[in-house]
Amino acid sequence: MALVLPTLTAWTSSRLTAVLTAKTQADFTTAFDALFARNVNVVYNGKQLSRDQYQAQLLSQSSAAIEEQGASVSVQGQLDVPGDQGQLSGLVGLFYTSLVDSKFLVMGAPAESKVTSSFNAIIQATEPRPQSNPRIHGYFDPRRVVTVNQIATDQALHFAIPAASVNSSSPGVTQNPAWGAGLNQGPFGGRFGPGPVRLDPLETHPHPETFPGNGEFGAPPVVIPGETIGEETNTKA
Repeated sequence: MALVLPTLTAWTSSRLTAVLTAKTQADFTTAFDALFARNVNVVYNGKQLSRDQYQAQLLSQSSAAIEEQGASVSVQGQLDVPGDQGQLSGLVGLFYTSLVDSKFLVMGAPAESKVTSSFNAIIQATEPRPQSNPRIHGYFDPRRVVTVNQIATDQALHFAIPAASVNSSSPGVTQNPAWGAGLNQGPFGGRFGPGPVRLDPLETHPHPETFPGNGEFGAPPVVIPGETIGEETNTKA
């Protein structure tokens, strides 16, 4: 019974995901060797890289990096062109995003970065078939990426201030479940900066002022807040 190998896109997608989501550097190296040929030709963001340089680049974007704690990969587009050997060789193009969580905290929340990438590869059957061993079960896949041209951007994402870091007992702080406990929900509060200025009742309800002359000089002048009225003079004296 002939064994049907995974399609070129399925093989590339699953093995690239294994590289980026590896938890340890040993697992990362194993996954990297299972995807890329020993003499792989690499162009990354327009620059020629050696295999070791490219391995270090992908390691920094994976969850196996020293400062990272986890990664999730989402393949959003894929295309393949099989070669003359069917699924054993061909061209593959992937478009994916990867979200990487850091071990370091910023304001109590893990820092997060997003890698957006276009990954284009030439795949060939380069690995010799090992000697058969009846104790080893599974299939042998000789395919490896021999040429890769990748474009990638790494963007640091904004973090959300955890509700626990806001003191809900502070004056003027209200809570709204839709926004999260402890966030100021004034019209200019919460995520948009400090809340509005609240004036003392004495400022908003001033007492009427009295004017000199008991009305003998006509209607009192218009009083502008903050201005003062001149001293009283007696014109009949």
